[in-house]
Amino acid sequence: MDDKDALITELRQTIEQLRLRVQELELALARVQKDSSNSSKPPSGDLVKPPKPKAGGKRKPPKRGGQPGHKRHLREPLTPDRVNEWFTYELCDEDVLERGLIPTDELETWQHIEFVESPIFVTEYRLRKYLTPQGETVLPVVPELDNLPLFGSRMLSMIGWLKSRAHCSYTTIEAWFTDVLNVPVSRGYLAKLCNGVISDSLANAYEELKQAIPRQEQLGSDETSLKNNGTTHWIWCITAKLFSLYHIAPTRSRSVLEELIGEEFDGVLNCDYYSSNCSFTWNFPAKAQYCWAHLIRDIRFLLKHPQQKTKAWADELLDRTRRLFSAWHRRGEMTQAGFEHSMHHHRDRFLDLIEQTPDSKEANNLADRFGLVKLEEGRYYDLSHDYFRFAFESGVEPTNNHTEQQVRFCVIDRLITQGTRSDIGQRYHERMWSAIATCAKQGRRFFDYLHQSLTAHLAAQPAPSLLPN
Repeated sequence: MDDKDALITELRQTIEQLRLRVQELELALARVQKDSSNSSKPPSGDLVKPPKPKAGGKRKPPKRGGQPGHKRHLREPLTPDRVNEWFTYELCDEDVLERGLIPTDELETWQHIEFVESPIFVTEYRLRKYLTPQGETVLPVVPELDNLPLFGSRMLSMIGWLKSRAHCSYTTIEAWFTDVLNVPVSRGYLAKLCNGVISDSLANAYEELKQAIPRQEQLGSDETSLKNNGTTHWIWCITAKLFSLYHIAPTRSRSVLEELIGEEFDGVLNCDYYSSNCSFTWNFPAKAQYCWAHLIRDIRFLLKHPQQKTKAWADELLDRTRRLFSAWHRRGEMTQAGFEHSMHHHRDRFLDLIEQTPDSKEANNLADRFGLVKLEEGRYYDLSHDYFRFAFESGVEPTNNHTEQQVRFCVIDRLITQGTRSDIGQRYHERMWSAIATCAKQGRRFFDYLHQSLTAHLAAQPAPSLLPN
């Protein structure tokens, strides 16, 4: 009998060990299978498109083209000042009289646009050579030719536009010059222009944006990696309402935020729950609004957890989240007092669930985001405020989606250029990305702005500002 009991005990221990091992392997498999729907991985990293959350009923995909109820959009014709020639067609007088027609001053127009055979204008400066009695060559002194680049400001703007706005490589730009313009140019010279005169023309405007960052009421921050000669660097993106600034740094630490945003910034910072962001907002006056899109993806990951209690807990959190945002999106239908009461109710119910954390490492890690953090001098910081700031402060967004969308432009550039090779190359990208994103936010044509900036730089005049008027 004793032997039988010992065997049963041993089998139970083995079963328990195997059960724990299965849970461990299931969790490891879930981590390997993470995709953009349940983690911070970009969609480009998905092997297959992740399934969308099920919604009530099936909807047929919309047909291509304009949708019912939407206003029709037609291309606007070019303005009369841009028309080079025109032809007017009229009915003959006999036909008008015979049909009893009444002429009007209105015209139906049809425009035909063509690329001219040679869209370039070449100016050649000829300097007469003179010889001294000793046989030395003397040329006339022409100050306006000093430091004159091969290309004018509009052509330089086209090079910058192709490189940074169209994401072209130097090889592609070289081919465009040769095939389209029939102008030979080397990749090395194109790189020299981009990293030199084009980049320099934006230097002051970039610094002006940088100085304006601490004065904003609300900012967004995000970062992504970049290779510089094989060494990992980081593209930091700081967004405001009407401008964006990019900064390439060799580190992902809090010091970059201290440099860009400043220790005195006391506005709202939308960001993800990364350690540098946390440390910055815990120790300085900045008020964080952590991204709910990241949080929801992390909760969805717990739905694949091997422990049933953790799965059920995650499901309850998602349900409570849906209720919270359903009420938040209906804020325009409520009185201010009713909306505040609703937000307090949904926040408290969410935090009540957080306190009922199941006994698993992953669940506890998520719950810790809403706890207290002990800082220096015995101070404590309540993290829960930084997830619900959007519910009680007007104009604060609950996600960091806008800044993440601004970073995607850099990711496309990174995939094509494969990174940078020097500090001057990094400065070029910082300034061009900042100008492109800022012009887009303000409804300005980037090519026009770059042309104005280069024209001013070549004439030693102050560059146009990127800050809104």
